[in-house]
Amino acid sequence: MAGTIVLATAADQPDITASDELYAAALRRRGFEVLGAAWNGPRAAFDGAAAVVLRSTWGYYRAAAEFSAWTEAIAASTRLFNPIGLVRWNLRKDYLGKLATAGIRTPGTRIVARDVATIEKVFDETGWQCAVVKPATGGGGHSVELLSRDTVADAVPGLAAGDVLVQEFLPEIADGELSMVYFDGVFSHAVRKRPPKGEFRSNSRYGPTRAAESPADEVAEQGAAALRALPEMPLYARVDGVVRDGALIVIEVEVLEPSLFMEFDPPSAERFAEATAKRLRQSAMTFAPSSRPEPSPSTSLGTGYARRSGGTSSLRQAAYCREMRRR
Repeated sequence: MAGTIVLATAADQPDITASDELYAAALRRRGFEVLGAAWNGPRAAFDGAAAVVLRSTWGYYRAAAEFSAWTEAIAASTRLFNPIGLVRWNLRKDYLGKLATAGIRTPGTRIVARDVATIEKVFDETGWQCAVVKPATGGGGHSVELLSRDTVADAVPGLAAGDVLVQEFLPEIADGELSMVYFDGVFSHAVRKRPPKGEFRSNSRYGPTRAAESPADEVAEQGAAALRALPEMPLYARVDGVVRDGALIVIEVEVLEPSLFMEFDPPSAERFAEATAKRLRQSAMTFAPSSRPEPSPSTSLGTGYARRSGGTSSLRQAAYCREMRRR
């Protein structure tokens, strides 16, 4: 037996997902015992594991502080994938600003206080017709809204508490969001998620259609370039974005608990399992418990890298905003 790998889930959905069962089976073929256990369940389920892989820990953002503390404790006792440094990096969406600074193309984005005047000021400064507003720490489409300047005042009271990310709306999202999956920085497969008519969110709760996609090589490479800009290379990652004029615009990089859509490409489970086994072999003689770094100064609110929209995309954005307001 090569050891036990625990796939971390959540108490309200404790079972390993159908997609991750493909991965679990591939790990078992390599001699590992594989178990599923809820991150917010009994801690004993993780004792003695050779590794813990964050998989369907969905809803962690509702207890973000507890989840962060749990990942720190796990990383201090065994190998955590993705590694704790990436967990810290990905928990708050200000990582998009770091990607932009590294030269990765992203939507214009600001992280600001959840305040009507502050959010309205973003619209005034950028000239955006509409923008996506979502929690700075969140996931799954929770509390994500498409707002114009004149709807901010009515919408803000219903937004989740805490800082918010105000992001340039990309009208290409109507054609579907491209989700590209990578293992150890190597492109594996991709899925296109198309939101239903009259919807801009492509999270599962909103009923998108999904289909396997074969992105152009240069687009897949642009996604890989985004991963090379991370603090370290993740074991697994999903890069979400849209393509404009042949170039990828990265909307999100998911290295915590992304759906990896292995059911759309079953051989991908073998690639994931082999990458996992390789990581464990490499770290067998070098593992040391993690230590939490000194906290770095927080990013000041109101900073960002938003830019004014222009050209055809701006016209399409305006048309889409008008359509959404008529819903």
